[in-house]
Amino acid sequence: MYAPQVSIIMAVYNGEKYLQLAIDSVLSQNFRDYEFIIVDDCSNDSTPAIILSYQDERIVYIRNQKNLGQTPSLNIALNVAKGKYIARIDADDIYLQGKLEKQFVFMEKHPEVAVCGTAGIKIDENGDEISIVVPPTKTDEIFFNIFYGTPLIHVSVIMKTSIILKYGGYDEKFLYCADLALWSLLIKNHYIIANLPDIFIKYREFSQSLGAVKKLGESGEESTDIICSNILELTNYRISREQCRDIVLLFWPKASLSLTRICNAYINLIEMARDIYHYKTPKRILIKLKSILFWGIIKRFLYLKHQSGYGFIKKDILEIYRNFHNDPFIVIFSTFSYMVSLIGEKHILRLKRLVISCFKKIRLPIFP
Repeated sequence: MYAPQVSIIMAVYNGEKYLQLAIDSVLSQNFRDYEFIIVDDCSNDSTPAIILSYQDERIVYIRNQKNLGQTPSLNIALNVAKGKYIARIDADDIYLQGKLEKQFVFMEKHPEVAVCGTAGIKIDENGDEISIVVPPTKTDEIFFNIFYGTPLIHVSVIMKTSIILKYGGYDEKFLYCADLALWSLLIKNHYIIANLPDIFIKYREFSQSLGAVKKLGESGEESTDIICSNILELTNYRISREQCRDIVLLFWPKASLSLTRICNAYINLIEMARDIYHYKTPKRILIKLKSILFWGIIKRFLYLKHQSGYGFIKKDILEIYRNFHNDPFIVIFSTFSYMVSLIGEKHILRLKRLVISCFKKIRLPIFP
């Protein structure tokens, strides 16, 4: 029986708005030796009709008998996949031309690699660019990344089917963060994860996305559990669960982390890096952590301005002066971030887009 080289898997529930764009982006790839497994998790919109409108023998359509959720649906696709490699896409994402071919060639040339991701462009509901995301490409940076977030853009990856199935696919106890759990498991078992610096996907992030809706609830708790486990098992650094949760919520101003807690989360990451790298932390990791601190503070200031005006912001700044007067970097950086926030959200977004356009060619991970 013929087996394709790649099995592309998608789990979709009521994805009619963007589904056709996602499917078209897959079918237009110049690499064609794949099957495209789409698991419909009991959609009640036009999702089934959209999928069935395609007369392409590479599409394998599966409809669940009851709504199971994304993680179990992905495992259903994994268990019927015939390909040597597994690729991922969601119903609101877009493959850019050359993605499958470039990753397939890379995996064939590097049999030691278990998972390979790419860079991507984060877009909003309208398809407008929010930011360019370039995950770490060096092994030590990928390793460090699992202590504060995911080292891969999930929908960009191609994975060795045999290795993923060896560990039972995605862990179904994680409804929202099964990808982070999987990357962490692979790293703990000494598998190599890689990222290509090329931009090969566009992926949507918006207020009603699955992870965003639950970030202050189940999703955030799952991330916290995974990151705490990673720190406990892979480092000598000790940190409380509450401190781990602060790291997870750095970019979620609705979590109402005080500026002091944001700065303490940054300090924990810096100290952890010093411990892991024996005080020889790679410069790119230091730059990344400073970027995390900068945008975490900016987002908090903008949120506070929306909610309460600048009174609370000034209170935050005064608290920083009191608590971190022996750390000039924190004081200066917080003050600078406060001054940037004064120009207003619209101008910051314009500045951000301008910097994105300038940094496209050099592909630095400037915006988390």
